[in-house]
Amino acid sequence: MPSGSRWLRAGLVAGVAFLLGSVPALAQTDISGTWQQPGNGVVIRGGQFEDMWERCCGGGAGRGGPAAADFTAIPLNEAGRARAMAHDDSLWSAPEHQCQPHAAAYAYWGPGAPQIETVYNDQQQLVAYHIQGTYRRLPREIWMDGRPHPPEYARHTWAGFTTGEWKGNTLVAKTTHLKKGWVRRNGAPVSDEATLWTYYSRHGDILTVTVFVDDPLYFSEPYVKSTDYTLAPAVPTARVDEVRLSAEDPNAFFRCYGTEEVVFPEEHHVSHWLPGTNPSIGDKAGKMFVPVEATLGFAKTAYPEYIEEIKKWRAEHPAEQSKKLRMGGTAPEGGAAGGQ
Repeated sequence: MPSGSRWLRAGLVAGVAFLLGSVPALAQTDISGTWQQPGNGVVIRGGQFEDMWERCCGGGAGRGGPAAADFTAIPLNEAGRARAMAHDDSLWSAPEHQCQPHAAAYAYWGPGAPQIETVYNDQQQLVAYHIQGTYRRLPREIWMDGRPHPPEYARHTWAGFTTGEWKGNTLVAKTTHLKKGWVRRNGAPVSDEATLWTYYSRHGDILTVTVFVDDPLYFSEPYVKSTDYTLAPAVPTARVDEVRLSAEDPNAFFRCYGTEEVVFPEEHHVSHWLPGTNPSIGDKAGKMFVPVEATLGFAKTAYPEYIEEIKKWRAEHPAEQSKKLRMGGTAPEGGAAGGQ
């Protein structure tokens, strides 16, 4: 298991996740089944009420997903921040990227309804949990038979290589050998050196998935995020509604072919921003009336103590509040110094 001072915050959260899932029991919790996030039932995985800002209304392109250059509370180091600010959302419209699976560090925040199956050997011993159903399927195994992780030079994939063990009623899974990916769809990166620790805790018909991303290349400390699922009474289908799917091709949702969505200046164009040229830096900060650094992925912005820095900054920059109001925002409660 990971150790060291940089894991202090992650350890506290992991401890809470572990305690919540480790009430005395005679057997390990059954996490098999089809799971989806509570929502409005319009799309697969129910509309994502809990994580709607990741997929719906954060203000990104077409109001889909988080705002550009908003990396609030993500513990990026200098290399990670530079990589994140180089991202251009037009990259997702390149034919080579349209059908790319969501990497394991982000898969539970994309569309889909994860299906977890238990895999036994001929002696009815648990060998693995097989998981599929996230965006572009991304099937993966959590190996439970004690096999070691492969050597460092082994192949890296979108799903990575995962082993697991039960700690009380919480399944703890370790994932290595990942391809580079992201933790937010606006370009907050994860390198191929990252290790994921995923905690699966079931309480009745609720499954809580907590993911710790330890990335020595892009993060100054582990990034922690969680989401909740409810047990689906029946396996959800891909039907969105008759307007969204072609009557001539009812399986269209499952197929993906790269198409020309945006006219790029050259073939195989790689959308990006050169250092210092990303025009979205500061936009989110202006709308929230906070210092720009608050949205650029510094670890300290995830801690409650950072609120005091925001209050101090607001008191020292009253003109920024007027600018925010002109941008269509609203004044914080209590005036410039009192908002949180």
